[in-house]
Amino acid sequence: MPHNNQKAALEALRAFEKEADKEVAALSIWGLSFRALYSRMLLIADAAFSGGRFTGHRPPDAEKGATTLARLSLCRGYLSRTGAATQKTLRKDLETVTQQMHAEIGKTLIYAHFSELMPFAHRGAFWVEQTGDGFRLSYPTEAAERFEALDVIASELALTVLDNDFRVDVACYLRMIDTWPRGGGKDFITSLRAAYDFHLNGVHENIFVGATAYERVLGFTHDEFQRVRAALMAYATWCLNMAKAAEAGAIQERGKTRVRYLHTVHEWVAPLHSSKQVLSVIDQLTKVPRNRVNKILAYFQEPAVGGQTISGDGYLAPIQVLGDAFLLSPRSLHLMTPERNILFVLNQVGRKQFDELVSAELEPSLLAHARPIFEALPGVVSKPNVIWDGREIDLVAYCQKTNSAVQVQAKAAIPANGARMTRQVEANTLKAVEQLQKIEDLSPAEKDEMIRKEFKVHAENVRWSSAVLSRSSFGTVKAWQAMEGRAALNLQLLQGIANTAAGEEAFDLATLPEHAMKSISDIAEKGVVSWREETLDVFGTKIKIPLLDLDNEEITRYRAALIRR
Repeated sequence: MPHNNQKAALEALRAFEKEADKEVAALSIWGLSFRALYSRMLLIADAAFSGGRFTGHRPPDAEKGATTLARLSLCRGYLSRTGAATQKTLRKDLETVTQQMHAEIGKTLIYAHFSELMPFAHRGAFWVEQTGDGFRLSYPTEAAERFEALDVIASELALTVLDNDFRVDVACYLRMIDTWPRGGGKDFITSLRAAYDFHLNGVHENIFVGATAYERVLGFTHDEFQRVRAALMAYATWCLNMAKAAEAGAIQERGKTRVRYLHTVHEWVAPLHSSKQVLSVIDQLTKVPRNRVNKILAYFQEPAVGGQTISGDGYLAPIQVLGDAFLLSPRSLHLMTPERNILFVLNQVGRKQFDELVSAELEPSLLAHARPIFEALPGVVSKPNVIWDGREIDLVAYCQKTNSAVQVQAKAAIPANGARMTRQVEANTLKAVEQLQKIEDLSPAEKDEMIRKEFKVHAENVRWSSAVLSRSSFGTVKAWQAMEGRAALNLQLLQGIANTAAGEEAFDLATLPEHAMKSISDIAEKGVVSWREETLDVFGTKIKIPLLDLDNEEITRYRAALIRR
């Protein structure tokens, strides 16, 4: 019989978590070489991204591939226990991975999914039931489920947008795959330059740190970061297109030639290249001084074994250093190099610098980006950093034609990716609501006086609303319920409201909370497919979990339209 006592069930789940930790630590795969194990994991992710090489039986699933890479970050500590030695070819390394070890890798990825959820269970986000063969996790109320979906949508909208319409010179890669590394020099430079130019202008994201403060805070300019990132992404694009060229060869050929091409595909999906070669490409493409290149790469590389790692919480460093070589994840070079991850790593390894320098830049930068969008609302003007009655309001906006105003508290935490960071985002949201309430408690006459003084207008009986402005999401049901009656905004949602209001004569800021909820709810209506229950087999114990299915194409369309302002 199922045991439905919540407290007892949660304690049993915690006990099982400890057993699962022991199970994963005892797996034989940690005795492999780093290259063998990590490359096999990258090939699993590639199968999702590509839909399966050579056969094409499944449609490509970029979301599944990206999720696989993110979950590898949760196993990164175990990977550090593997060996540093590499064999002459990846083929030789992969031959050390037995069928039993293949099964263990699958178990590890399921364990990583379980580990991803457990911090939420510890915080009480799930209702936990003990079942005959394991546990069932569910959201305790319909409101919790609904707000979780809205928070996911807010987070998805704020992600970096990558252009994906790069035109590949197929003939160039087909020539290179048959001559590399002996020849192909001209094709090599031409293909990398084309990819570099594309990626330099093909990344659309919000800037977290003001451009003028970039060098002072991080030791390199925003332009230098963009150029080095574009070079890394170009190198990744080159590797993936070389893999495609080898795949084409494998499909066309038979016998030993086909086998050779097949193994060549693997070499390009998980390339182990001389660090000297990669750095030379970066130098040639970017012209950024090497000392600054090294500062930038410090946020995207880590020792494969035997050193401090920077991966975690969904971030997988795309460059693993093995001696004088880089073991690259081309997909991670595309997906894991947004500006957000520079701040994530700095917060991990340079907390004092983050606290003293970067944190002071995050909210001003967010407000600097938000203010023009507020003022794009018809008839609206704004004032940042308003001091009133001894309290600071991050931004006040006013529309004289509608005699309406909004007070905004901005909380610019690093966008969450995992439970630990969601907790911080939620704490910031609750703090923002607390600050908003203090102004809400002022008398109407006091608030009218604020508008008269700050905007130099005659104003009486001004109608007000309040808003929380985030970089991305807001937290769990606790945060959303605290924001009730107030606008939950990030830059993309705010931009959507401005786009919708563009044809109006004047915007009623008192209705901003209703506009904000309608905006995100409309996107959720199209972007959320359904909630469903999925079962994870974690070392023989069945864990039933709620899973949100999204229409990723629909959300990507919204994101692309809202982030390119």
